Amino acid sequence: FQNGAKNGDLVEVEPARASRYGLPRAKVLAVLGSLTSEKAVSMIAIHAHDIPHVFPADVIAEAEAVKPATLAGREDWRELPLVTIDPADAKDHDDAVFAISDPDEKNPGGVVVTVAIADVAAYVRYGTALDREALKRGNSVYFPDRVVPMLP
Repeated sequence: FQNGAKNGDLVEVEPARASRYGLPRAKVLAVLGSLTSEKAVSMIAIHAHDIPHVFPADVIAEAEAVKPATLAGREDWRELPLVTIDPADAKDHDDAVFAISDPDEKNPGGVVVTVAIADVAAYVRYGTALDREALKRGNSVYFPDRVVPMLP
């Protein structure tokens, strides 16, 4: 078999040109593993639900060209001892919290909680290839063995 594929493997293929006789042919692009492997199960779900999992070249190029956001007109929270609420193995750490006792005497025992989330709009401009791709994807999709991200 091609690319090390063997009987019982789940494979990603590219259909070959149809012939007049015989069975249809295909070129093995990748061996995904046995039907019970995490990789195979994830790829079955990705293909069955048409989840976009490869970024177009123009989207990658646009993401690589993004400039760092400035602090102009923003509060600088870099000195706050924020704690991320994303797991240690998350692809991105984009949600965090900070809490202190409320100093307001009218709220004894109260707490002031600060929630910080990534400001994607500071980097992704409306109507760009990056914006259209994020709109198409809607969110990141998490599988046992991989993340299909909303943004590159």
